[in-house]
Amino acid sequence: MYIGRAIPAVAFLVLLALLLSLGEWQLRRAAEKAPLFDQFLSGQDLPALTTPVENQWLEENRYRTLELRGRYDSSRQLLLDNMIHQGQAGYHVLTPFQLLRGERWLLVNRGWVRADPDRRVLPQIAVSEAVREIRGRIDTLPRPGLKLATAAPNEADSWPQVVLFPSIDELELRLGVPLFNYQLWLASEYPDGFVREWEPRTMAPEQHLGYAIQWFGLAGVLVAMAVVLGVTSVRRRGN
Repeated sequence: MYIGRAIPAVAFLVLLALLLSLGEWQLRRAAEKAPLFDQFLSGQDLPALTTPVENQWLEENRYRTLELRGRYDSSRQLLLDNMIHQGQAGYHVLTPFQLLRGERWLLVNRGWVRADPDRRVLPQIAVSEAVREIRGRIDTLPRPGLKLATAAPNEADSWPQVVLFPSIDELELRLGVPLFNYQLWLASEYPDGFVREWEPRTMAPEQHLGYAIQWFGLAGVLVAMAVVLGVTSVRRRGN
């Protein structure tokens, strides 16, 4: 008899603890994401940089605007696979950019293009190699969360090449040139780009707060149900 009564109480406590822990976890995630989004918003208000950011200063200058002169290498471009836009699968187009000064090259992300259902058919992404000025915002290369697919195989000497969450070291081997350890999101007002709706590639703090409210709300509903059931049980025993 006692064990039968204890089981619902134990189940209630376990479920309540789980819901509260999920809510607290979402609050922690919101607190972790807030500085990143603050940095993203403040980056657009700071003056544009006119010299490349050295690799060791990347984190402090993430999302800063950068203006540079140089030329694209249209013959050796990269298609970053598994990039989703409005529910559609596609690629981010990474084009090597040779600066007029300095040895290291910069990877310019010219935006998102839709993937063909036949993954062997690659998008047309040719671009003029004339000297130009570009402007964009600094960001790290995407890192994998859950890999839902694999990149299509490439011929070793065929371009563009499809890559799946590569490291800078891997890209330097492919391209045969030294690279800065970040990409540049090409500004939407500049030509020769594709779909460009740049924002941090992670859930916003507000979304985490929304989920936290949901978990805490469910915990509140659970407590209310337990109280109602408890009161009802007491009344029945009293009768």
